Amino acid sequence: MIKTVFRKNVEQELKVLSKKPETKLKIAFEENGKMKGTTISEGGDVDILFSPRGEVMYVDFSETSKTKIEKVKTSLKKTFSTFAKDDGTKDDSSHRIKLGKKGAAKNNRDILNFRILRSGARTPTAIQERGSAFIFDLALRRNFDFKDDFKNIEKDKYAFDGLKKIFTPAYEDRMKDWTYTYYQQQKQFLSEFKGAKWSEFVYGNQSFVKFFEGYIKNIYLQFDPPKQFQKYEQWNPADIYAAYDMTKIKSELDDLFKGEENQKGVNLFRLNLYLIGLLKDKKLVGISLKKIKHPDNAELVLRNIDDESYLDAKVETKQYKMNNINFVIDGIHDRSKKTVSTYIKFGEGYQVDVKGSSSKFNNLAFGTLIKAKSAAQGGNAPIELVIGLMKKNGSDIKFKNDNTQYPTTIDEFFSPNAKYSTKDYQKWFTALKKYFKTSTKYVDFEDYITKLYQDDDGPIAQSKLMQLHFYYDSLKTNNLGVDYWLKILYLGMKVGKRFAPHAKIY
Repeated sequence: MIKTVFRKNVEQELKVLSKKPETKLKIAFEENGKMKGTTISEGGDVDILFSPRGEVMYVDFSETSKTKIEKVKTSLKKTFSTFAKDDGTKDDSSHRIKLGKKGAAKNNRDILNFRILRSGARTPTAIQERGSAFIFDLALRRNFDFKDDFKNIEKDKYAFDGLKKIFTPAYEDRMKDWTYTYYQQQKQFLSEFKGAKWSEFVYGNQSFVKFFEGYIKNIYLQFDPPKQFQKYEQWNPADIYAAYDMTKIKSELDDLFKGEENQKGVNLFRLNLYLIGLLKDKKLVGISLKKIKHPDNAELVLRNIDDESYLDAKVETKQYKMNNINFVIDGIHDRSKKTVSTYIKFGEGYQVDVKGSSSKFNNLAFGTLIKAKSAAQGGNAPIELVIGLMKKNGSDIKFKNDNTQYPTTIDEFFSPNAKYSTKDYQKWFTALKKYFKTSTKYVDFEDYITKLYQDDDGPIAQSKLMQLHFYYDSLKTNNLGVDYWLKILYLGMKVGKRFAPHAKIY
């Protein structure tokens, strides 16, 4: 990435401001793919990063630095002027300012996106899961009794000091936000499995999860022709495992993975049956962990162990019909928003978020949300399964969730050689108008997309075009009706015979 003189001046000003007494900050800059300086993860205050194509400078800062960052913003705007109105989210988690004089050439202006890293947000997954495993270990193997108050975890010196080591100084301010989750997790686990002699599963210096990640391509959905998994998450949502009699399980797993003569690997359904037996006998359990927001009480649900658990009882009792599904997709065309998320809402209970990216040219993600639980993420639906479901739902499906098929610049958007033309986008937009809550003409939508590209918001524009295509292909025929949308929900929740048996705590 070649930096303009203007950007170099902005960076230099940030360095100067970070050293002033009233805005003293530890700051790190991304240079050639590496961070230089004290990063937030190392106890710093600010990380300066760049979007993939270099159009935007990201200023990520810790929540404790918010007041100082406001002073930095004010000083930058005074020094460099602004060529457009600031924009940001309602909760101020993201705030974009555009530096430079109005009408100036592109190399004489810059876009800075200030993103606050709030307590409890963006804590690395490895830290979250290590904290869960640590508290499980105390409760299950060392008989720590946290009784009926999650604050007892904070009051217990051994437990609290152990968590502090796991979270490190960089994330210590978010640790208390997780203690309630850890308390609820161990409480619900004990309610189901109290009395079993558990220990965290270790397989040859690897956790059980790491073991399966290494052997995922040895799990076959079918042998002839061979069809395998590519990623652990496509089969198993478990974050950590607990086991009893590890030596015996290791031996039995070895036999399973050796397979029959002239055959490498294990059949998925044979492996799942083996794991179901262990879970029912309380010898092995994979646990899917989700954050639990105070004061919600967690639930523990066993999934994929019998016919009843291959469907979610709470979803099935709702008996959803198409008129119970609300497509919240106005964000695709709403000029007042730069959102990259659209929502498929099942009454008041469940939700699928079809999400793009605002900073990178990326594929869409299909996340699920259990709305009755204020912080319960259901998980992401495996993309290849969503595409397979789309093909069953209707003929002539072109959507592949491949972002390289969609424009990254305004020139590509109007190019006659592009994969999809403006005529395609107009056809998709016109077909979806009946699902929009607010009326917009295609010409206005095209103008909106054009301006996003002009403002260096190419990832946002691309995300909206991909969402437009997904909903068009999903709704133009819809042979499966409500079942199509319910199956996407189940794919995200990892419910079904093809997924591993597990205990979900949410």
